[in-house]
Amino acid sequence: MSALLETVQETYFVEQDIQSHAAWLGKISGLKAEKMLRGLNKPYHYVLRAGEGEHDYYVTFVLPDFSVKHQPFTLSDSQEGWSYVNGCGGGPFQDAVIEDVLHLIMHCRQGEATPFIKA
Repeated sequence: MSALLETVQETYFVEQDIQSHAAWLGKISGLKAEKMLRGLNKPYHYVLRAGEGEHDYYVTFVLPDFSVKHQPFTLSDSQEGWSYVNGCGGGPFQDAVIEDVLHLIMHCRQGEATPFIKA
C-alpha cells in the first residue's frame, strides 16, 4: 500500500474518531452549540461539530472569560501523516487521535480541555 493511501486512511480514522467522540454534536449551528455551553463556569469545556465542507470541523468552547469561541479547523493529508489547519495549524501526526491535539487547536494546556457531554 502506498504511503499516501495509508495517510488517507489515517485521516479517515481521525474523522471517525471525531464523529464518535463523546462531545460530537454533528451538524448543528454555532448558535445552538453556544447556547449549550453558555453559563458553564469551566473554561475549555467544548463540543465538536461539523463544518461547512468536507474535512471541516469546529470546536466550540468556553474561554477563560466565560465567552464562547467557535474555532474552525480542517483536516488535511500528506505523506508524513494528517494535520489540522486553523490559521496556524499543526502536524503532521501519524499516531495521534483528535483527543491528543484538541488542546493545541483550542490554545490551552493539555488536560484543560473537557468534553461537554449532552445529557
